Amino acid sequence: MKVVFDTNVVVSACFWRGNPFGCLSAWARGELIASVSPQLLSEYFETFEELTTRYPGRKPVPWPHALAQSAEMVFPFDRARGATPDPDDEMVLECALAAEADFLVSGDKKHLLKLREFEGTKIVSCAELLARINPA
Repeated sequence: MKVVFDTNVVVSACFWRGNPFGCLSAWARGELIASVSPQLLSEYFETFEELTTRYPGRKPVPWPHALAQSAEMVFPFDRARGATPDPDDEMVLECALAAEADFLVSGDKKHLLKLREFEGTKIVSCAELLARINPA
């Protein structure tokens, strides 16, 4: 199962436990294939650094570093202009398209999760992905 993690999922997993951490842990255990693009990876690192400064008392899990070393790198060619009201979300959709991802995993209820699907990639929450990995 190939996935693209939205930035909010990765940085949430860095600083807090819960479903985002469960999703990244599933990838680390080899239950998922994660794909990233250079642009998305850059955003992971920028946001990670911002939150590291904002929460100096927390010891974060360095998920962006792990993804940089071990995730599948893709180089988007097709664009997703206008696919979502938030232009910042376009790079995540473009990464999913280039990766031919089964799932884009996001916590963005306002824009991405409302789409539900983009060009054959299902857009799901962390809880939905975990339910698919470990069906009851």
